[in-house]
Amino acid sequence: MIVYSYKLYRKCRKYEIKAIYIIGKNKNHELHGVDIMNYTEAYNKLNENKFSEKCILVKGNSASGKTTLAVSKYRNMIENENIKSPNVLCLFMNKYQNIRWTKDMIFDTACEIRKSSYYGFIRRELSLYWPYVVDGCKEIKINILKPEFASFDATNYAMKSLVEYFRKSKGYFQDITSTSSKIASDLISNINNAALSLVPFDEIGTRLYNSLEVKDFLIKETYNQLDEVTRYYITKLLCNGVVDYGLSFYLYNNYLLHDSRYTSINNIKYLIVDDIDEASPAEQELIFKIINNVDRAYLFYNPKGGLHRYYGANTDYLKSKLNVEYNEITLDNHFCCNDDFISLANVIDNRAHIPYMEDKINENVPASIDMSSQLRPQMVQKILLKVEELLNEGLIPKEIAIICPFNDFIISFELQKKAKKLGISVFETSKKDRFIDNEYLHPLIVLAVLCNDYKSIRLTKEDYKNFFSFMLKLDVIRSSLFYPFACENGLKDLSADIEDRVGDVAVGKYNELKQWIENYKVNLIKHKGSLGEFFRNAFSKVLVILPKVKEHIGDYISLYESCESFINTLDKLQFKGKSSEERFIEFIRGEGSGFYSMNEIQEMLLKDNSIVLTSPYTYLTSNLSSKVQIWTDINSNMWCRRNVGELSNSFVLKSNWNVDDIYTQKKENNNVYGILMSVVNGLLRKCRGELYIYGSEYSLSGFNQESIFADILIEILSERGEKIEREDDSDKVDEYSDFVAEYSDGDDEYM
Repeated sequence: MIVYSYKLYRKCRKYEIKAIYIIGKNKNHELHGVDIMNYTEAYNKLNENKFSEKCILVKGNSASGKTTLAVSKYRNMIENENIKSPNVLCLFMNKYQNIRWTKDMIFDTACEIRKSSYYGFIRRELSLYWPYVVDGCKEIKINILKPEFASFDATNYAMKSLVEYFRKSKGYFQDITSTSSKIASDLISNINNAALSLVPFDEIGTRLYNSLEVKDFLIKETYNQLDEVTRYYITKLLCNGVVDYGLSFYLYNNYLLHDSRYTSINNIKYLIVDDIDEASPAEQELIFKIINNVDRAYLFYNPKGGLHRYYGANTDYLKSKLNVEYNEITLDNHFCCNDDFISLANVIDNRAHIPYMEDKINENVPASIDMSSQLRPQMVQKILLKVEELLNEGLIPKEIAIICPFNDFIISFELQKKAKKLGISVFETSKKDRFIDNEYLHPLIVLAVLCNDYKSIRLTKEDYKNFFSFMLKLDVIRSSLFYPFACENGLKDLSADIEDRVGDVAVGKYNELKQWIENYKVNLIKHKGSLGEFFRNAFSKVLVILPKVKEHIGDYISLYESCESFINTLDKLQFKGKSSEERFIEFIRGEGSGFYSMNEIQEMLLKDNSIVLTSPYTYLTSNLSSKVQIWTDINSNMWCRRNVGELSNSFVLKSNWNVDDIYTQKKENNNVYGILMSVVNGLLRKCRGELYIYGSEYSLSGFNQESIFADILIEILSERGEKIEREDDSDKVDEYSDFVAEYSDGDDEYM
């Protein structure tokens, strides 16, 4: 059968016409063929290499086998097609994808294996060819061999300090209710989005202001201030050879990619890109440039992807710019769910577009929803009971994924407690806890203040009480007795009555600490080491004798690496007043948090006794799947997150956004629900067994919460005849109808 329309193709799929071959033209009028096949057929076709086009587009929804195909194709190229690994470049999305690729990259070769995320590739190229960038970018005033790559924490701290300075000294952002920390986050986000979308930095304020439906002089002034602070921040970093996340893309695309001396990518003969739907325009430009020179390119694409639009993903840009002939393979499989969940995803999507649509799900679809909790703690307890029930039924912890729309510290805390009782663990994909809350890292911070002359740092009585309690193994009452003997210059001699009250063992440990601090101060006069060196020294000589310390070596390494990067960045930026070390201690005592290393993530992924606690986005971009999914807080608006902030809007900072257009509420609704439906479709395609959905009438903050998404789910699942308990929602019908009427419908354009 031959068809000439993608819409007709979709209708054929709906009526289960299987034997289809499509011939059509893409937007740029290049003729291409589309083969619809299962995984085995696609595997064989890719490895037969009987393509007339040099670009192969492998298309499939979540869990259709795209990544597995990409990895197997790469292996076949190296092992059977005798292609040298340095001639092949593999690009994937993130550290989770890196783990998936790395475990299969065991070859009998000493050659380089070129695989990385786009950011990893950019960092490497900037480090190798930095002199070319310095030649081209006149804003860089320092001649060094390679840039200082600033950490996320350091750049956010720097921007926050800058915002606070402009607010206090010049009265900027007076009409903005957000904290300086939130404003800094918005400004950094704007820089990142502009760089990833190839939008000039000097357009940021104009685009944001022009997109507003209501404008006035005062608002215009605020966006002028935004531009000024952003420009100052960028100039300050570049002047000192410091590069943050967004500036990495900016410098590569503007000063390296098109430099005639830059030939690094010319020896790439084969290109494999996994999840090209999540690629930003900046990454796509690199891909298009490489494709022009390669013998063959394999692009793996999810037509319902582009979830990370907030981080630059732009499928419209891909459709408009991919102007080479390509052969298309469409995968017809779903490996991680049953047909009932595919049907449920389609029904949810249809109801979101067309209210009161009559299509229904299978009555036996293994999904349930519980909205009967009025207070959020009730919902949390129900989730914990469900987890215990599933484990008692014989399910291994690894097969359970709890998916929260935000970083939920309450569920995390309660789940950790429950897991400890049950003898299992929890794999959280978000940041670790704050450094200062880790009982094995907090003593390092206290020791750093006692050993160094940090005049701006004042430890509290609580700091000292916890320090002595942990280091001397005392209860909180006796540990508080040591507080008067701690001072800026170290530790004083104990009085006789205190020695009698705490005992000889505690006194002995205290005196050992006191002596170590004094010795360190003597050596400090001769040799001033870095704070990172101090942490290494203190951990290996003071904390190493403590029980279970080996379990926290990863936490210590995380602190050490954060310290080195943070201080190097701030030293380069030449902050006045407090030293960079003091600023780091200040940061650590506040919001500083650790990150999981690659090794830690890999270890947790291999554990069968770990329940997964994650967010929808991380779950979908980490190659995770599970037998049971538990969705929490379904009526929270965090499932349908707004794209518009007080000083940010990722959509108007896209390259294909008209700078003079207004970002209306209708467009916002369209974008919000478009992303949500992509997320829901992806989640359901990665659920092999059962789905449990929970919500509560009141939010974490105690506010009443309502969600159209929850209403849709309740409506669909209640049609099976089940009674779903929740508060009366009859007054929401009109609101729901009005919202859906504004949500513009339209078939997905065929690429």
